[in-house]
Amino acid sequence: MTGLHQLRSRRVGLALSGGSVRGLAHIGVVKVLSEAGIRPAVITGTSAGSLVGAMLAAGMEWSEIAALARRTFWPKLLHGAMLERFCAEHLPATFAGLKHPFAAIASEQPGNRTLVISKGELASAISASCALRGLRRSVSREGKRLKDGGMACVLPSEACRAMGADFIVGSDVWEISSLLRGFGIDPHHPQADRTYPAHYHAAVRHTDLLIHPKVPLAGYLPGPVAIERMISAGENATRLALSRFTTQAA
Repeated sequence: MTGLHQLRSRRVGLALSGGSVRGLAHIGVVKVLSEAGIRPAVITGTSAGSLVGAMLAAGMEWSEIAALARRTFWPKLLHGAMLERFCAEHLPATFAGLKHPFAAIASEQPGNRTLVISKGELASAISASCALRGLRRSVSREGKRLKDGGMACVLPSEACRAMGADFIVGSDVWEISSLLRGFGIDPHHPQADRTYPAHYHAAVRHTDLLIHPKVPLAGYLPGPVAIERMISAGENATRLALSRFTTQAA
């Protein structure tokens, strides 16, 4: 089998990057993957990706996630207490209540060590993964002081692989990688070693299909129109990535 038929037969892992409000584009990625018959068996998420990933792991369809985003996401969920209330209302209390294997990535302080969280209370794990530097206080969990996962591992492909996925789809909405690509510096550029952090290079090596939505600046503005722009950016990038994958596999 080739192309999408082959992909549907694999144990697919979906790694969703951090990117703050840009994480709304992950919804469009999930939408197109679902339409293509690709259902991730393993999901990992960093920062904003942890929230979208947890909802997907809970069994929500892309349309349900989008509906919640239109009602609540931006900018309200930048506030830690509101984020945890949102999780308590819409998600299981613990990882054990999820329908699919899932891990949230946080950065353990001091030292910015990557912490892969896949057990215990779900809301505090997502809150820790989303504790943006400069905007949120660290989150205390099981005796550890945790901050935004993007500080140590912005695209959690390695964790996805470690959880048993044999084909990793990565959705990268990280602001820095988008900016660098805008200057023509992708991860394979001669200057990439000097511009991308080591954890990003490691993530790319573990990613079999990398999706990179081009998020419009207008998407940052709170409101329904901006949310639709973000979702559309994810859709367009995923269709392009799947088209290229199918062509290469033929």
